[in-house]
Amino acid sequence: MKDLIKHILREEFNLNEFKINRKSLLHDLQVMDYSLEDAEDELEYHIKWFKSLPNELTLYRMIYVDNKDDINMKEPGSHYSMDKENLVNFHDYAIGIGDEKYLLTVVANKSLIDAQATISNNILYPNEKEITLNKRGRGVKIVKIDKISD
Repeated sequence: MKDLIKHILREEFNLNEFKINRKSLLHDLQVMDYSLEDAEDELEYHIKWFKSLPNELTLYRMIYVDNKDDINMKEPGSHYSMDKENLVNFHDYAIGIGDEKYLLTVVANKSLIDAQATISNNILYPNEKEITLNKRGRGVKIVKIDKISD
């Protein structure tokens, strides 16, 4: 039992090639009013979900720019959703400054994901189904850019 508790509370561990800080994620869950016991179960759920992500993901991001040419194609951003419909229909917040709203569709390798931030964001903002990428999204393949009408 003692070893199990040490394992559960160990601060950092590797999740395959991804490093996460378990203590920080348990704190996020407790901020969301989980008891420590329930937080441990919920964290295991999130870890299992993260491990189940495919090696290649199609992701979506909404941004505001003055025109399509202002989109940074090399570093299109860090915050994405796996749920296009939810993002477009229910997520009023978009990143950027400008008059035109665009939906980026990208393909990203799982190795580009910031595991800690992704799990934390899914704990703190469960309806967003967010995937957070390292290096502002450098390395994604932009497959589509659609102008969205308000």
